[in-house]
Amino acid sequence: MKTTVFTFLLFTLITSSAYTQNGNQWVEKVYNVKGNWSITEKNGQHYFRLGSNFNTLAGPNLKLYLSPLKMSEIKNREAIDKEGGVLIAELKSNKGSQQYKLPEDINLTDYKSIVIHCQQFAVVWGGVDIEK
Repeated sequence: MKTTVFTFLLFTLITSSAYTQNGNQWVEKVYNVKGNWSITEKNGQHYFRLGSNFNTLAGPNLKLYLSPLKMSEIKNREAIDKEGGVLIAELKSNKGSQQYKLPEDINLTDYKSIVIHCQQFAVVWGGVDIEK
């Protein structure tokens, strides 16, 4: 009985945070983007987090997208939403700690980057490449 309970608890702990990525390297496209970021999974839900040291230039209508392209492949200013990008959310602030729930109906392995994009002026601020 003790072994069964221990195995169950261990399995629960491992599967509740099975997917994690983090870094502080941003690919700049037009503007400087700095700070720590992470992708975590908890109870089957993925989250994108920006650290307290996150900082970029303020802009109108900044949004976060998942993109099927690596940052080096994003050339066109309008490539984000026209080439399979999926909106995560509007950026809450241009600095500081933030957390975003990733869409539940996507397969994260289909995407190669998370991008900060100014939709109003079709400008890619920058982003991070994510692993599969």
